[in-house]
Amino acid sequence: MSVYQVQAQLPAGQSKSLSNRSHEEVLDIVTEFIQDGTLTSRWGNKTQTRQAYELRIFETESRWDRRNGSLEDFIKGKRNAFSRLEREARKRLPQKRIRVFVVMPIQGDLYGSQSDQNVHREYDERFERINETLQEFDCVSIRIDKQSPLGGLVDRIKDEIRRARFVVADLTDERPSCYFEAGYAEALGKPVIYMASRESILHPGQETKIHFDIHQNIRFFSNHEQMVTELKQAVGQNRDALLAPPEERNLLLSNLAEWLNE
Repeated sequence: MSVYQVQAQLPAGQSKSLSNRSHEEVLDIVTEFIQDGTLTSRWGNKTQTRQAYELRIFETESRWDRRNGSLEDFIKGKRNAFSRLEREARKRLPQKRIRVFVVMPIQGDLYGSQSDQNVHREYDERFERINETLQEFDCVSIRIDKQSPLGGLVDRIKDEIRRARFVVADLTDERPSCYFEAGYAEALGKPVIYMASRESILHPGQETKIHFDIHQNIRFFSNHEQMVTELKQAVGQNRDALLAPPEERNLLLSNLAEWLNE
């Protein structure tokens, strides 16, 4: 019986290997990936859903045993079977998860100075906490970063925002690109939750400055725990506007308008 070895490319240059999966298990993995661009697996002691950019799947005749060498050596020379499994998986697509696009600065460098590494790690940790929080509402977070695949970056950003049910925008150390992405979402009528830390990440000790009039709608936070609390409140208090399918949300707004005009 064939066994499948899965390699997934994740944001921020990370990767994940899932070894010795059955045909049915790997179809579940591929189905989730082509449906939402995500991968659900064990991460430490938790089962989490994370964004994935690419899946490579290799069919082997026997199970991989780490005692006999690396997984890379075990699958060396084998062809990627993703396309074949994708065709099978598309026949069994379930209902999609709620996609949430996350706007945040592309700052720092994983391989740069200590300061650059700290900035890079801070935004990665924020994204992980945002993703964990939104999963409690059956949502999955999507972010475009420097490790995204080749292609039209702006087009990919626009496409992901169009596919998202709503947007979370972290405007700490805001960049023009962050305002562009948030503005594009607003133009499409997507609900946007604006957030920012009280202090700059690039310049610790300096107060975060927010341009334009949206500062009145910003949920400020001082640490990750407060960020999570603010995000939970924002989603929980606006469930109908954020989580309802577009057709249901439009019906709610229509009914509300009729009630107000009575």
